[in-house]
Amino acid sequence: NMINILAVIFVFGILVMIHELGHFLAAKWMGVRVEKFSIGFPPTLYSKKIGETEFSISAIPLGGYVKMAGFIDESLDTKIEGKEDEFNSKPIWRRIVIILGGVIMNMLLAFLVLGMLTFIKGERIIPVTTVGYVGEHGIASKIGFQVGDQILAVNGKPIHSWNDLQQEYVNNLDKEINFTVLRNQKQLTLHFKKEWFREKKSEQLDILPLFPAKVGDVTASMPAGKLGLQHGDEIVEIAGQPVHDWNEMTKIIRAHPEEEIEIKWLRNGQLMEGRIKPQKFEEKNPEGKTEVVGKIGISYYYELKKIGLFASLADGVSKTFGLIALNAKSLVWVITGTKSASEIIGGPIMIAKMAGDAAHAGWEYLWYLIAALSAVLAFFNVLPIPGLDGGHLVLLLLEGIMGKPIPISVRVKIQQVGMALLLTLIIFIVYIDLRRLFF
Repeated sequence: NMINILAVIFVFGILVMIHELGHFLAAKWMGVRVEKFSIGFPPTLYSKKIGETEFSISAIPLGGYVKMAGFIDESLDTKIEGKEDEFNSKPIWRRIVIILGGVIMNMLLAFLVLGMLTFIKGERIIPVTTVGYVGEHGIASKIGFQVGDQILAVNGKPIHSWNDLQQEYVNNLDKEINFTVLRNQKQLTLHFKKEWFREKKSEQLDILPLFPAKVGDVTASMPAGKLGLQHGDEIVEIAGQPVHDWNEMTKIIRAHPEEEIEIKWLRNGQLMEGRIKPQKFEEKNPEGKTEVVGKIGISYYYELKKIGLFASLADGVSKTFGLIALNAKSLVWVITGTKSASEIIGGPIMIAKMAGDAAHAGWEYLWYLIAALSAVLAFFNVLPIPGLDGGHLVLLLLEGIMGKPIPISVRVKIQQVGMALLLTLIIFIVYIDLRRLFF
């Protein structure tokens, strides 16, 4: 699918370009000569020399690099002449700024994108705390959730929306969690045991809210858009059957593909009616069989909270650090064996699939994915692994402590070990991706 391919190129291209641009700008600012700026790894598809730098686009889109004079990187070029415009000739603080340039740019991209998405789109709040669906064999069933439970609090903290519930669950993932719920007018406590977190997919609380039969987003080209349904319209009857919630409503719509049916809805207290023909879609059911269903092009109802520019940017910073904290936790879970690598780690194939899905869902989802991946890229690049920015940073700090440069032969060896480690890691991650995709 062409949209998927373009989305993958766009996502990888933006992430790599921003990271390498950070190194490039920092190097120029600190007076270091940049010999090459490449998006992708060789073979080179196109290149053009501007000033002292050759800018190129290369065939393998899994990364990129900035080749600086006097810097031992992936090329293992040990040509250090001691010229003033070489990386090695600069004071340690200047070299640290250059090494951190990529990570800083990735962080800035995440801050700005997440902040501007909040500013442009507002914050979507799902004003529901009642459970409408519980997965059959997942963690929610084990905790003891039932359809109709109204969630009042998580570990004593009051819950006012589904957003609150999701946030508190993520915040307490590897701890004991007590859910206070109201069931049949009786208040009771449901318990998530800490040791259950080791079980597969336990990080996904497999419950969904009991959405009202109200309209959220409307796709203009679909039947609901053509009929004129609007955000906030409450659907009360379809095909002569009264509806009280989203599940009842969608069940009726799905059962009438390409059939014209009656629909009644309330808008600002006024009853409106019309006729609608759900569009035909083919879907695979849980048993893997293809079935034909009807859809009218509406999403669940949410309330929109508009947020000012500065508050949105602050929210972008908060969300970025939240994503980084979650990735740091995930890494600890994998290292300690709490969670398996196949559950937590995703590589280029998974990212490509996510990029394709996000592109089909809309531009805001695609930009959210870019921001989230940019935060992840910043975090992993700063880890003290030879070959990554964090590895170079450790060498610079050691040089500062020792008061003398680390010999070139040692640095080359460290770079070789780092590249071998990274290659092994990439193969392992691609293997996990392929296993997830096919099995």
